[in-house]
Amino acid sequence: MANGVVPQTKESFVVPQINGNLSFLTKLSYGFGEFSASVVWSLASSYLLFFYTDVFGIAGGAAAIILLVAWVWDCFVDPILGLIMERTKSKHGRFRPYILYGALALALLNVLTFYTPDLTGTAKVIYAGVTYLLLGTVHSVVNVPYGALATVMTRDTHERTNLNAYRGVFGQVAGILTGAAVMPLITLLGHGNQQHGFFYAAVVLSVVSAPLLFFTFKNCKEVIEPTMEERPTIKESLRAVGANKQLLLLLTSLFVVLLGVFGRIGTLTYYCIYVLNRPDLIAVSFTILSVCGAIGSFALPLIAKFFEKKTILILGSTLTGIAFIALYFTPATNITMIIVWTIAACLPTGFASPMNFSMVADCIDDYQIKTGIRADGAIYSFTSLSTKIASALVGAVSATILGAIGYVANQQQTPEVTHGINMLVNLAPGILYLLATIPLYFYKISKARAMENTNELLRRRNELTM
Repeated sequence: MANGVVPQTKESFVVPQINGNLSFLTKLSYGFGEFSASVVWSLASSYLLFFYTDVFGIAGGAAAIILLVAWVWDCFVDPILGLIMERTKSKHGRFRPYILYGALALALLNVLTFYTPDLTGTAKVIYAGVTYLLLGTVHSVVNVPYGALATVMTRDTHERTNLNAYRGVFGQVAGILTGAAVMPLITLLGHGNQQHGFFYAAVVLSVVSAPLLFFTFKNCKEVIEPTMEERPTIKESLRAVGANKQLLLLLTSLFVVLLGVFGRIGTLTYYCIYVLNRPDLIAVSFTILSVCGAIGSFALPLIAKFFEKKTILILGSTLTGIAFIALYFTPATNITMIIVWTIAACLPTGFASPMNFSMVADCIDDYQIKTGIRADGAIYSFTSLSTKIASALVGAVSATILGAIGYVANQQQTPEVTHGINMLVNLAPGILYLLATIPLYFYKISKARAMENTNELLRRRNELTM
């Protein structure tokens, strides 16, 4: 090949079937992993800022500091975790043990994050900050290896797309659950007390979440293991991210999209309460987001047969961006058109979001072809880091902006405040989605190139096992 062949030594074991079709149970179990992690993280990403300011009683400025500290913390924690996981050796593989042992810790920290102890002042802020930092850390312990797992379950690029389609569907189902059920659940379990309501809702979601991660661990096997020559040093792992041009283009686009995603869902509650004056639309809005996303994810395998992966991403981000900008200009009294534009914006996110993860796997293979180095853990740690940084950054910025424009919790807002909320929820995300398409125009890994890489890696493996 023009890319060259890196000398290999014989692997220490026979790799199971790599390029065959994965079973329905395997794909379903992989989807369960996303559902479990998303049920926990969706609660935090969708309601944490509102919980801090309106339920726990933390000032917006203090909430912003907590989220910024979490951002700095994640900048160090996620890459370190990725490097550690990449070098893990166990009877369960490199990534699966963390899913197994992280499940219960993730459930526990979710509950503690939404617990409101009888504290005041600085003690309250410290408690909120510590529990959120630990929640984010444990989420990384589970989510980084979970993302990397798809790259070592199969080399078949189409099967990877299918795996991530299942991931997308179950992530959206988790969104449906948290969007449609959380507020009614808070009301039901809290009996009018939102502090009790959030706590018991977190307990319920954690009880649902933890067991499903065990299905992911049990049924999703690692069948691709790097040879000794392919195992990177720490320096090589970091270079596999920093020197991988195609990956950097993809991560840049993903990060900009995530700014729009988390910026919107983190402030959507304020939009429904204070702009639309319809608190009952909170559950409706989150349900539309998740149902439309699930429909898009379900359709992804079919769509992916006819279009290039980057084309799907560009089209999805463009349509979503235009629809969100249209929402910004839609009068708050026109609820019908608000729902129509919301559906139009959310449908493309379903087939675009899972495609990102499939393309990350293609970037890993492409870099391995060129250098002989496979750095799944490091690369997925930076993918997870993008998610965490985007969530914390927009949360902090949103909290700061809300304070700057004069937002006062549980009060009638001024026209300036409602206009600012509308910008945060609709206009800013719409612009970000459009900006996210720019790096994708320079992305060069086509489906044909991905398949060529797959065939070359299989050829090398076959040579080693002959």
